[in-house]
Amino acid sequence: MKQGVNRQMKQITIRQRKKNAVTGIVFGAIALIFGAILAVTGMFFYIDASVEAKKSQARETAFDPWETGSSAQESYKVVNAIGLTYDFAVDFKETYHYYFAFDEEGHSAIVKMKGDLAPEYQPLIDFMFGDETMEMPEPVAVRGVATVIEDDIREFAIEYMNELYDEEFLNEDNFEDYLGLALLDTTAKPVGHANYSFGQVFLGLGFAFLAIGLLLLIFNIQGHKAAVAAEEKEKVLLSQMSTYSSDAPSPITGETPDLQTVIDRNPPQTQENEFQKIMEAPEAEKKGNMLLGFIGAVGGSLVGVALWLVISLVGFIAGIAGFVMLKFALLGYQKLSGKLDKKGAIISLFVAAFMVFGANVLDFVVSICKAYFQFEASFDTVRFVVVNFLDLMTEYDMWRGFWVNLVIGYGLSIWSSFSLIGSILRYKET
Repeated sequence: MKQGVNRQMKQITIRQRKKNAVTGIVFGAIALIFGAILAVTGMFFYIDASVEAKKSQARETAFDPWETGSSAQESYKVVNAIGLTYDFAVDFKETYHYYFAFDEEGHSAIVKMKGDLAPEYQPLIDFMFGDETMEMPEPVAVRGVATVIEDDIREFAIEYMNELYDEEFLNEDNFEDYLGLALLDTTAKPVGHANYSFGQVFLGLGFAFLAIGLLLLIFNIQGHKAAVAAEEKEKVLLSQMSTYSSDAPSPITGETPDLQTVIDRNPPQTQENEFQKIMEAPEAEKKGNMLLGFIGAVGGSLVGVALWLVISLVGFIAGIAGFVMLKFALLGYQKLSGKLDKKGAIISLFVAAFMVFGANVLDFVVSICKAYFQFEASFDTVRFVVVNFLDLMTEYDMWRGFWVNLVIGYGLSIWSSFSLIGSILRYKET
């Protein structure tokens, strides 16, 4: 009787798993469709912005240093320079350089350029600093957009211009009279009224929903297959049970013997029959995919990394997020691998431990970026910080804080996950 109840409960569980898997597949398909719609919409906005930007970049007007330098510039601004100074200012990454350019009428403008100076500009410098017998070079068209002059660039410009003319004639009061409000930024392009932000937002959301939909489909298709396989196994099992229960009634009691009684009557050498093999090969014994499990563990632990960064941003030590890393690493391994065995649990534990270190590195990368964003908030700044992370940590004497934070992080992670880690190490496969 008890065995029959267990069989019914297992069948109900299998049906529920199939139902959940089908629901997940439906939601995955909906997410894929929604993501595709968002991505297509984003592409439309992005193409529209690109067309608008190209129209603006096909036009040229003379640079006016007294314009406000708005972002919606509908043409390139041009200075036909015959003279160029050496750079008087360089950004903190030594990427952008600032020069004075002079046109044929003697008007000067501040010019921002990226990287080393192109060879075509060398004659302009030679003419500027050569002897008076040098012939005037052919004008070079310097193109860019008008950008408001920042305060630190104003200070460097005042100091350099006074040194260049060997007199203190330029100051904060008359700066705009001589040099205007804007500089010529050759590192940027005019985009007119093009707005790439809508396209980027919709594309980002679209790809996010596509990824979510794809993951839902992978997880639930695997779950559905596993449920179907379990259902087929149950059918074979029930078939075997019906075969055994067809034994003749007992001549003494007149009752049909139950399954266990029939098995007990069989001699020892017949115990390892097909039915027994099925009973000894439950679904949990199927092999898991270690590679997919590892990917799932990494993906799951990223949830804890995100939590670590969020907690750190509000000013707290984020080691408690290590528990979340381990928990989601185990969940991710199980979902993608199809089975969480001791090997998978150990892999997840090592992944979570590595992610604690990675989260601490990202924490300090974000801290340095926040400091540098005061000077320039851009992707280029982030790239600079990442590429030069080791040197910047040494330069600003941040290694002590890094290791202290890491030790505390590991300590809190172990403390919050102690029982979970113990369960992993004591886990025995059945």
